[in-house]
Amino acid sequence: MFYIYSKEKKAKVKFTINLTEEEVKQFMGNDLFLDYPELDKNDYIIVKDEVFRYPTYDTVSNSIREMTREELIHEEIEVQLEPGEVVRDKKIVKIPKPNKNEKYLTWNRETAVWEYDSKREKDDYFNLVDQLKNEALEYGFDYKNHRQRLRTKDLIYMEISIKSLEIGKKKTKKDLKSTWYFQDGFGMPMSVEDLEDMMFSGTMFIQSIFNTESFFKTEIEPKELTITEFKNKVNELHKLVMKAVGGKE
Repeated sequence: MFYIYSKEKKAKVKFTINLTEEEVKQFMGNDLFLDYPELDKNDYIIVKDEVFRYPTYDTVSNSIREMTREELIHEEIEVQLEPGEVVRDKKIVKIPKPNKNEKYLTWNRETAVWEYDSKREKDDYFNLVDQLKNEALEYGFDYKNHRQRLRTKDLIYMEISIKSLEIGKKKTKKDLKSTWYFQDGFGMPMSVEDLEDMMFSGTMFIQSIFNTESFFKTEIEPKELTITEFKNKVNELHKLVMKAVGGKE
């Protein structure tokens, strides 16, 4: 298939020849313009087996090619613009993205403005803080290098152990100890004072987790927050409160 294009800015197909090269040689004497003697061959370009949607004549390469987006706009032909692009004075202008989290940036083609969904960003951020808070609460804290969880039942067991030792002291007139088992299975003999220190430190640690939640939600702008950063803040606040009350960490 041969397409004969005019040498114009907006090139047009003047005519087509639906033959193979061999058939052109055989039936047309290898002259595609055989049936159009009135046409000047120098005004046309022959293209084989290629159809263009928006053809243009390239004077530099002496060939037919697709128009560039800029050329299409100059000819007032609608083009698909990328996000951030607008047409001004028949030229494509790129509107730079704001220096913000791209996850919440969208391009409004109607108003030609980058829009930032700060509400969705804040909601996602708060959900992330809640998730990290829950992970911290689930883990508990490290007491003397052993993991101690701080579920309601764990605190109840501490209270029961303390009460049992106090009852035992009344009955035996001696300071007794009971073995407390941590999450890793390690058993540690602990007195009433030891258990009270651990329980107090644990409850203060829980408070530090909620203080950390409040810190990130009220004092820090939404950001990509990690569990490490969250835990570091919890530990920082826990150390401060334990130092203030003179307790053991």
